[in-house]
This record gives sequence, C-alpha cells and structure tokens, in this order.
Amino acid sequence: MANEGLAKICDGYSKAHGSYITWDTDVNLDPPKSWGKPAPEEDSYLLDYYNSLQYTLYETAHPETVDRTSVPRGHSNKEQVNVVLLSSPVECIGVLLEGGKQVPDGFHLVMSPSWLSKVQSADDPALSSLMMHKSISFHENGASYIDEYDPPRKVTYFVNYFTDTITSGHRSDGVDIEKNLDSPMSSSIKLCELVDDKVWTRDVMADVGMEIPETLAIRREPIRKLSSATKKMAVLSFDCYNCLDIKDVGNEISAFAKRLQSLNIKTIVVKPSGPKYLGSVGISFHSASNVTSIIEAADDLLQEIDEGSSVLIEEFIEPISPRNTGTHGVRLWSANDELGFRVRSTICRDHDGTPVTTLINCSVANKRLPINGDNTICQSLNSTLLAYNILSEHERKELERTIRVQSADVLEKIIERENLLSDEEKGALRGQTDVIGIDMVVTERAGKLVPVGIEVNSHDCTINTQLYDFMMNLGESMLVSNKTNSCPRPTEKKNEPELIPLISDIYIDGDGKSNERTEDHLKSNRKANLLESRYYHGNTVGKSVRPLVRNMIVRSQQYMVRGKQIIVIGGGGYSKRNIWTDAEKYGIHITLVDSDEDHLAKDLVHRFVHYDFDDHKKDFAHACNIYNILQAKDIQVDGCLTFWEDCVPLAALVKEMAGTKGSEHKAALTAKKKSRTQNVLNMRKADIPHWPRTYLYSSQSVHIKSEDDSVLVPKDFKFPAILKLEHGSSAVGVSVVKNEDEIRKKYQDISELFRDESDFPGIGLGHDNTMVAMEYHKGSEHDVDVILYDRKLVGAFISDNGPTRYPYFTETAAVMPSCLPADKQAQLIAAAYQCCTEIGLSSGTFNVELLMTGTGPKLIEINARMGGFYLREWIRDIYGVDLVLCSLMISCGLKPYIPKLPANKCIMGIMLIPSAHAHVLQEVQYKTQLNEMIEKNEIKFTQFGELGESTSSDYEEPFGNIAVGAETAEEAKENLIRICNKLEVIMDKYPVHTFLRYF
Repeated sequence: MANEGLAKICDGYSKAHGSYITWDTDVNLDPPKSWGKPAPEEDSYLLDYYNSLQYTLYETAHPETVDRTSVPRGHSNKEQVNVVLLSSPVECIGVLLEGGKQVPDGFHLVMSPSWLSKVQSADDPALSSLMMHKSISFHENGASYIDEYDPPRKVTYFVNYFTDTITSGHRSDGVDIEKNLDSPMSSSIKLCELVDDKVWTRDVMADVGMEIPETLAIRREPIRKLSSATKKMAVLSFDCYNCLDIKDVGNEISAFAKRLQSLNIKTIVVKPSGPKYLGSVGISFHSASNVTSIIEAADDLLQEIDEGSSVLIEEFIEPISPRNTGTHGVRLWSANDELGFRVRSTICRDHDGTPVTTLINCSVANKRLPINGDNTICQSLNSTLLAYNILSEHERKELERTIRVQSADVLEKIIERENLLSDEEKGALRGQTDVIGIDMVVTERAGKLVPVGIEVNSHDCTINTQLYDFMMNLGESMLVSNKTNSCPRPTEKKNEPELIPLISDIYIDGDGKSNERTEDHLKSNRKANLLESRYYHGNTVGKSVRPLVRNMIVRSQQYMVRGKQIIVIGGGGYSKRNIWTDAEKYGIHITLVDSDEDHLAKDLVHRFVHYDFDDHKKDFAHACNIYNILQAKDIQVDGCLTFWEDCVPLAALVKEMAGTKGSEHKAALTAKKKSRTQNVLNMRKADIPHWPRTYLYSSQSVHIKSEDDSVLVPKDFKFPAILKLEHGSSAVGVSVVKNEDEIRKKYQDISELFRDESDFPGIGLGHDNTMVAMEYHKGSEHDVDVILYDRKLVGAFISDNGPTRYPYFTETAAVMPSCLPADKQAQLIAAAYQCCTEIGLSSGTFNVELLMTGTGPKLIEINARMGGFYLREWIRDIYGVDLVLCSLMISCGLKPYIPKLPANKCIMGIMLIPSAHAHVLQEVQYKTQLNEMIEKNEIKFTQFGELGESTSSDYEEPFGNIAVGAETAEEAKENLIRICNKLEVIMDKYPVHTFLRYF
C-alpha cells in the first residue's frame, strides 16, 4: 500500500489478534459460488478478520469456528431471524455471542459485501431486500460456523460497520449495501451523522436536564433546529471558510473566553466535531486568559472542517479530586490529583422501545489530556468513586441513579426527535437509533456530584462494553471460589457487591435522620430501578448489549410478518375491537370471515367475507365452504386462526385445509368439550421422567345430555360438584350441585334458559347446550396464558384471580404477576403446558384456567385461543409481549421470540358489572373522573362490551375492568381501593375488599 500512514490504520483495523495461532486457518472465506465476480480487493483482509475472531473465541473459552460450507444450508431458524453485522469481529463480538444465545443461528457476522446481494423489495419496487449467501453464524454456548445458504436467507436486521468513520478510512464498501433497503437497521449513515453531532446532541442533553459545558459552536452549515432549553450553548453558522469573517469570529471567541473567566473557569478546550473526528483527534487545551492561542487553534480547525462539522470552544469541566479522608479512608488503588476520569454510559433501546442504560463504566488517565477508550482500561463507576474516596454509599448510588436515568432520557429524546424526521432525512425506511454511548465528566458543584454530558456516540459504541463484559467474566470465572476470602478495605462493608443494588425510596441524611424523597425523586428512583432490573438480569458476557439484541430480534420478526395474509374466523364482539387496527399497524393483512354482515370490524380489516357459520354442529361443511370461497376469491392464506372461543374448532378445520401452522382440529374439539378434556387427561397415567403424571391435574367429569343423565354419575362421584355448559365460556350457567337431584333440576333450569345461540350469543350454544358435571375443588383460581410452538413452551404468564362472585362464579378481581411462591408458579406453568400438549395442542397461544388446591394444580378448562378480557393488555404492559402478534406469527409459521425478563410492575384490577356499575359509563360525574384518571395514566381501563349486551341479570358478564399499576401488590391494592371508593364501585352487593383479600 502506497501510503504508510494509511497502511498502519488499515493494519490496526484488520489485525486485532496476537501472533500465536492454534486454530485451523484452512477455511473457506471465498465469495459464495453465486457471486460470479472476482473477489473484492478488501477481501484480502478476511483472514485477518477471521483470525481476530478465533483469537477472541480461544481466549474467552468459546469453541473454534467450524467450516460447514461444503454443504449449503437450506432452512432458516424457526424464528426466521437473520441479523447481519457487516463488520470485522472487533466491533461486534459481544452482540454476536449474546445473539447466538437468544436466537441460535439468528445472528451472523458477514465480513465481505460479496457474501450479500440485493433484490427488489416485494413491498416497494423502489426499495431492495437484502439477501445473505454466506456468513459466520452464532449459536448457543458460543458455537460458530462458516455457512453458505441455498436458497439465500432474507436479512431481517442490518448493521453496517464498513464505513469511513468506523474503520478510520480503511473501507466504505458498506455504504452501497445500505442504500434503499427495506429491512430494519440500527442506524443509517445519516442518523449516525446526526447522533455524532455534538452540537445537536448537547442540545438534546440540555433538553432532558443533563448538564453540558458552556459552549460556543462554530458550525459549517445552518444548524439543525435546536430547543429553547439550551442556554449554555451559542451557535455561529457559516457556509464556507472564505466567506467567514475571522475578525468577527475572533471577537465572539474573545467575548466568550472573558465570560468564562468571569465564571472562574481557568481552562478552555478547543475541539472539532464531525463524523471523522473520533478518538480525541484535534483537541487542544488552553488557558482561558490566552485568547490568542484559543483563536489560532479554532482558526486552524475551521480551515479544514467539512460541511456539517463544527468547531467547539468550551469550558474545561474540572473533574472531581480525591477527597482527603485521612489515612483510614485511602484505598490501595487510590487516585491522585493529576488523574481524572471519563464516564461512559451505554444505552440500548429494548424490545418494547424502552431506552435502558446498561453499562456505566469509567476510564482514568491524566486529567489535562484527552481521555478515551483507546488509551485507558475501563472500570466500574463504583470502584472509581471509591478510589476518589467517595465513601458515602448514598452519594455513590445517587450519582449512579442520576446517570442511569438521564442517559435513558437522552435516548428517549433522540427517539422522539427522530420520529419527526422523514425517511429521506433518516436515510432509511426502517432506520432508527437503537444504541448510543454518552461520555460524561463528573464534577462537584455545591458539594454535590454532578455528571456533565460531553458527547454522544452512535451505534459503533459497544466496543468498550464488550471489553468490560469479557474482563468481568474472566475475573468472575477465576475468582468465584475466593469471593468470601477477599480482604475488605477500611470503611467498606465486607463483600460489597460490584453491581450497586437497587435504590430505596428512603435515605439517611448526614445527621442520621430518615427522610422521604420528593415525588419527582421517587419517580426518578423507580425509573432507575426499572432500568437496573432490565440490565442486571442474567450472566455477564453480552449483558451490556442484551436489550439491544432483544430489540434486533423483535424488529426482525415484525419485519418478517409484514404483508402476511392471515385468515381470522369469527370477529367476536366489542372486546376484540383493538385486534384489527393493531394488526394493520404491524403490516399484517387480515381477511375476516364472520356471520354478521355488519360486523364492527368490517371496515377495519384488509378484506371482509360474510358467511353464516353460527350452527357449529355443521362445522365441517362450513369449513369446506369457507375454504372454497377463499380459493374462488384467490385469497392467499399464510395463516388461519381465531380469537373467538366458539370458532376454535372451525378455524382448526380451515387451517388444516389450507395447510398452515396451528393445532389440529381433534385437539381443538377436545379443548372445546370440557368433559372430553378431563377424560383424555385422566387417562394419562404413565410415568414421565421430567413432569408429574398428567392425570393428577384432571377431575372426575360426566357429560350430561339430558336431565335423566344424572344416573350416569359414578357412585364414587364426590359432591358438592360443579355443573356447567359443556361448550360454555365466561362462567355463564355455572352452578354448584349437592346431589343427583340437583343435577336434574339445575340441568332443566339452565337448558330452558339457554337453548341456542340467540339466547346468549358467544358462550358456546352454537355447539349445543349440553352440560358437564365435575368435581368441586377448593383453592385459588389462576390463569396461565401459554405460547406453544411445535409442542415446545415458548412463553407463560400467570395471573391470580380473586374469589368469584358466588353463586354465579363470574370473575371479580385479578393481579399479575402472580403472588404465589416460585415453586407454586412452576407447578401452574408445568400443569398448563402438560394439559395443552397432552390433548394435542401444539402451536398457538392458549389460556388455561387452573385451581391451586392443597395438593397442587387442578384444571378447570383450556381455552384453545388467546386469553380474553384484560390479559393481552396486561401482559403487553408488564412484559412487553403482545399475544395478538404472537398468535398471528405462529399461524404463519414464525416462532415468536419471548424475552425472559422480570416483571417491570404489578397490575391489579377489579371487574365492573352492568347491574352495579353502569353509572361509571353513564353518569357524567363518574365518566369525567374515569377519563381524567385514564389521561393521567392513574388507571388502566379495559372495556369488554357495551352496556345492555347481557341478556340475563343472573349470569351477567363484566363490561370492563379498572386496574392500577404499582411496584408492589400492596401498593397496587391500596391505590385500587382508593379509586374504587372514588368511583363508588364498592357496595354491599359488590364487596371489593373481599375480592382483593388474597392479594
């Protein structure tokens, strides 16, 4: 290479490995056979990239990469996730290893553009879809493989590190690959330029209340719109250096320097800001009194900066100095007055869009020189503060809380501003900022530690995080047996954890007095606690990018489900109204088949087909007719399902005819018929090595087809018992019977009241009005919403129900997550999973109702469709998982990815019934209060039906649910009772305190 300096840069970028090579280098790194052109010139570095990867894998105890290119692979992973990082391994090995854990075979290192191709997008001819022909794929336990693909795989998320900025001018052949893609990506080049713009991001930091330096910015182009919140930054704009009045600029700099001197600022920093000015390039330090030196440094930079770049003249933020606490307070690793430290916080957008501050680490060096990640060794904020003799645990936690919350707020504000940009301004249809790093200096003002934001770095900011993660993982693996033997330092608690624990809402001040924090402080603390819970969950390697990886996976799946044509059989009632608009937001085309010609969803779905299927005794004929209608209309069927209980067997029949994913009709029919469900499970008595015997969850049950069938009840049948509709739902018609005579009497009463579908629509009478007698068990009631794919459990969510409204057994109250001990929750999940799979349910979202008795779980019933009422909204709010999207994905053969996260809150709710609570929606006073509380986010109100829909006051169904969210069940209960009192939901005939007594 002609230019020696450039050669050094290239060598530094491509060769990130030692001289000791113990792995096989005879591997196929050539372009795939489909490439058909000579290898790109940059491919000469591929072996260096490969050796860098093996070097990392070898020294971090991961297996060597295996070459499997001799036999191209045909099938993708079941999640259909293909996240591609076009890069050397240096920037992204942490993301790849974490991705391989979460979705094996879903994360890929592509080291050459020749391994990719672009084809015209099926959605928009002006755009391209990216196809992957070759990659290094990552799997569980750090396994990796060189693979070729035939047919090529569709890329579902793209990260481009082959740019001039990231590679220090080494290569930019990722730029053409990135242009006009329809796939999601982390940050387009244009968004990187925006986020790396110190002027724009300092404005963002100031907008969220983060301190920034006093700054004079001289910018070569009109400045992007700034907020009015930035009082510490003045901006001068110019078009070109020749048209810049240097004298005027000198006067502005002189005035700025004098103002800083008046503020007792001794040092001024001059630095360039722009895409190519990374790693402290061009920074100089000057005495505030030496105005000439400052002007000359600024002028030198102004002559060379490109369009869009700036020169910043700013105050030097004086970092904190070690505190003098006497001999006993000084640690062995103590800092000195010449040292300063930079704080770097890493913030990732999580799977549900929440910005999460993951790692907060520090770099220590000479405070009078630039500090960056290349010339320092990263360490934790906590140990850095201890080295500076910040011995107060409260003070350290308080600083960490501030950094964690403000950093997340910065990304949230960036997201907010990005959402206002056009696709052209963002540089990509689905480009967005998913990860940033923020550099800060900690200073002391009025005796308080204050973080001051210096700059924001875009998506290539995760190198330091992976260095820290690898280093911590190495230390933990070697020192695990010695943890209890560590020598405690003076004034430290023995075994003080490196990761700072969650922050409480009560603190002890300097006088030893306990003080409650202000409401704003409480909110900030709670936000910090939430962010920590998302970050500290799980082991070390990859932890810093775990939320980012979750985001990549979820965005991938939402991209893959776009444009799918899914048939939904039965639109259901008012409670399902949000499904149709949400499916449209996901880009899914719903064809709704319904008996009601004027169904409320008729104009909300992509296509509506009217067909009368109310008589479900003729489901097979209905399924044939529906399938023929779909074929006649040339409607593509990627998936078929239902969200409406009565249509579960019918939808399963249509699904079988169309050949799409889901459970078989036989299993759906078994789930719909309660006696058959129990009897099938009762026969499952064989040993299972890994679960309890399934029959233990079942109960004696007898199908009652006439009032005379009471004689069929076995002599050992235990009374009292439960009598319910064989195909019923919503507890309509459920009664307690004490003997055979009561079975006959109740059967006659209920069968006369509920004869067919017209008597009470939607509760199963379209199948028949026969009944089932079942054992009565005492215990607490629970819902388990499970997600299955190919008989494997993908997700499970438990809610606890309050006592039912005796004698009608309708639901009254609920809380999520469950308040049960962990082992009891495990019993419920195992029971729900076993009961579903043992009756043949294999793929879908299902709602399982169980009793937790003194001897363990007992099945009430299985609803072979997504749970109803409030469950979808609560699960989405608490866990960030949308059951509707999961159901739709499974129906078209996509295994949904379910993040395994702790609940971020507790939600508790109370049901509203027409006979007691109609005033909440009908009277102006209460309706106004309700709407105000909804707007203020004090409550969650879920409406299931319109008033007046119920046909029987004895068996009325709830029309809505009022719920509150809180950190604990105790707090939620207290708030819910207060709101129920305010809306007069509590009354003698509806004793809310009784319904909530077990929570």
